[in-house]
Amino acid sequence: MRNIETGTLGLIVAFAFVVQASFAFGSSNYKCKKPACDVSAIGHRKLFEGPSVGNWYSTEKEKELGAKDAATVEKRVDILKDSTITDYVDQVAQRIAQNSDADIPITVRVIRRDEVGAFNLFGGHLYLTTGLLLKLHNEGELASVLARGIAHAAMRSVARLQTRSVLMEIANMPVGSPLIAIDSVPHAPANNDIAIQVLGAMKIQRELELDADYFGIQYVYKAGYDTNCFLSELQSLWPQGPTRSLAQAFYPFPPLAERVKRLNQEIDDILPNQTGAVISTSAFDEFMAHVRAIPSEAPEKDAKPKLVRHDPS
Repeated sequence: MRNIETGTLGLIVAFAFVVQASFAFGSSNYKCKKPACDVSAIGHRKLFEGPSVGNWYSTEKEKELGAKDAATVEKRVDILKDSTITDYVDQVAQRIAQNSDADIPITVRVIRRDEVGAFNLFGGHLYLTTGLLLKLHNEGELASVLARGIAHAAMRSVARLQTRSVLMEIANMPVGSPLIAIDSVPHAPANNDIAIQVLGAMKIQRELELDADYFGIQYVYKAGYDTNCFLSELQSLWPQGPTRSLAQAFYPFPPLAERVKRLNQEIDDILPNQTGAVISTSAFDEFMAHVRAIPSEAPEKDAKPKLVRHDPS
């Protein structure tokens, strides 16, 4: 699948920009460290707090900015109004959220768009496209897509991305530039500096995606879904990625084979055997019948929205 979390929507997303290096107890090196690997502690763990050096935004500020950004986005895209679909998606999302580390309310909206895509905004706002919904095979796969988005919300990804973006611009400003000019166009670094920054950014991005996998599958497990659904969703929706080493270095996602291997290791190492895990329900069949009946997407209401940086104050 191409562009699952970047797409052509041109929006600030939790999955497509540079972030602060991994959490205090993240999974990037896949060594079991409590409480990250303790599924019984889910809901009592702080994956990344703010305001801090890596995140300038308080929870209340995130909620405020999220509400503003969501209002802007929803003026520019075609939000689905079919309550049979939206209520079902919200029901599954809240089941995952109640079994996650997210400490902010999770709001999910469906965009009528043929392209396969999903993205996060500030403050727990998640968006899925109807194109993505059409690719799903069962309720467990829907739960898995939502679990990755909720993991990013729990990790405060958008706030950390925004913080790092501003810090990188400050670092590239000419010596003596006043900090009050933070919203102006930064001094452009030399080409070699740009390449180094991009390589570093992609490395951190790949680590973040592994962390979203790591915590997302825990939420799926905790909510009572079969973890194999997470693996099948990953393999059916996500691209394999480039095979050449240079292209891989500039690619924001880890190789799919690596992600699947690490998730299988996580299942073996830290997730106890499940009995009676949910794969799908009759409600999913009714849901998909409504999804398949949705007409193709409407014309875009506006051009691609621009990324707007928010002042954390």
